[in-house]
Amino acid sequence: MKFNELEKPWQEIFELGWQSFCEGNLPIGAIIVDDSGKTLSVGRNHYVTSKRFPNCKVDHAETECIQLLDIEKYPDLSNYTMYTSMEPCPMCIGTIIMSNLKAVHVAAHDAWAGASDILLTNAYAQKKSVEVVFAEDFLANMQIALQGCVELRCNGTESSVYKSFTDTYPLGASAAFRLYSEGIAERFVEERTPFPEVFDRIAELFG
Repeated sequence: MKFNELEKPWQEIFELGWQSFCEGNLPIGAIIVDDSGKTLSVGRNHYVTSKRFPNCKVDHAETECIQLLDIEKYPDLSNYTMYTSMEPCPMCIGTIIMSNLKAVHVAAHDAWAGASDILLTNAYAQKKSVEVVFAEDFLANMQIALQGCVELRCNGTESSVYKSFTDTYPLGASAAFRLYSEGIAERFVEERTPFPEVFDRIAELFG
């Protein structure tokens, strides 16, 4: 699958994630769309280099996306859908629950910090009836290729997070290793390669 074959919401979140990747952050993007597919709000990860907060560890894509949604202009949250690159963490799934969004589409499971199970195990969350839909493995592997590359860059091959990726999405984790160890991702950033080309070239690593 090529970038231009993706549905528009997936194109948007992967491009947002790439912006964060190029800044040294986790490659996670999030958008909220209405029932016509119009994008109402966007957010992206600033986990490493946040300029907004002294504590960058809580500057996540999904939370930013919800914080930036103009609820006076767009009040009908129960009819809006979030798209996000990675399964939300406990903080972000909590923000989604409290926002009254009713649907979330996710590119990849997060075996390390994903917390969508809260929707099934917490009594309050169950009442909110938030639907979570995971994408096909191709998109999941693309996300793991990008995010695994960041984990390798920051924490090396002994990263517990990277190891969790290899267990869940071995194809994406293997691509991440090549992106990192062969300097492919670094060259993309240095050469300012347009993201659609980046996406298509990473897809070739899947074989």
